[in-house]
Amino acid sequence: IDAVWLGARTVSNPYSVDEIASALRGTSLPVMVKNPLGPDIELWIGAVERLYDNGVRKIAGIHRGFSPYENTRYRNIPKWELAIELRSRIPSLPVICDPSHMSGRADLVPELAQRALDLNMSGLMVEVHNDPQNALSDSEQQLNPAEFSRMMSTLIFRTATSEDMGFRDHLEELRNQIDSIDHQIIDLVASRLNIA
Repeated sequence: IDAVWLGARTVSNPYSVDEIASALRGTSLPVMVKNPLGPDIELWIGAVERLYDNGVRKIAGIHRGFSPYENTRYRNIPKWELAIELRSRIPSLPVICDPSHMSGRADLVPELAQRALDLNMSGLMVEVHNDPQNALSDSEQQLNPAEFSRMMSTLIFRTATSEDMGFRDHLEELRNQIDSIDHQIIDLVASRLNIA
């Protein structure tokens, strides 16, 4: 075994995660932890912590979206804020996006992959199949090699910083404007509370 993958259903069951984490004690296997079916950040973090508490050190979070309660454009709702929250609460944890499971449709995979990169995810997990129509599972979300190659050639990998001083000055100006608006909002809410 080269790696272990905890799927969304497994992560949704803390008892299963406990058993797997105990079985992995003393190994150096990498473990990928998909988000649970429902949008429960504590359940996702709990799975990562159980593994870590059992000595597993090579862990990555896999953001595959969350099961919707209603019809949506995607198979699984992105809820990007939960992946961002996971990253902020465990900064050392790489968070990889699975736009294939998130979208449920091959034509939506590139759009979600770009969004994941724009949000500074650590990587992408994309399903590719030589003949998606005859895949044994999830055929509708798999790219063929040509589609995958086309997607990879069009993805934009943005840099987090810029050496352009004009851009940096403009960014600082925008931040100051936002700070000013935030202070005004706080003052207005305080005034409203006093009246109430």
